[in-house]
Amino acid sequence: MTNAMQQHELMAWLGPAASDLSAEQIERFADETRSIAERYPDPDEQSERDAAMSAAVQYILGETTPEDAHRALVDARRREREAFAASAQIATMLVADAGGKGKSQAARAVGIDRMSLLKALGER
Repeated sequence: MTNAMQQHELMAWLGPAASDLSAEQIERFADETRSIAERYPDPDEQSERDAAMSAAVQYILGETTPEDAHRALVDARRREREAFAASAQIATMLVADAGGKGKSQAARAVGIDRMSLLKALGER
């Protein structure tokens, strides 16, 4: 994605939402997309760009509020903590199944770092 989407790309990205936006709102969205592209320039950050652009449209249309964004972030952080706890638990069980060996492999298998596993095992 370049720093600025072409008008036709912008309208294609908006899809049906474009008909709900005034010319001024479309211009604001275009400004926001430029800012978003600068914030997330890496090709691997496409999902972040898409999330930010979607949020921008929803905010401009009045379909989402700062409170909604806050609530979604709090919920996502809670789910992340829960997923981490589950992964750490599985890793500790893998280590136990291996007779206390293979800590690095167990950590890698569940996607946590070795130091986090050592902490979960009470060794750190």
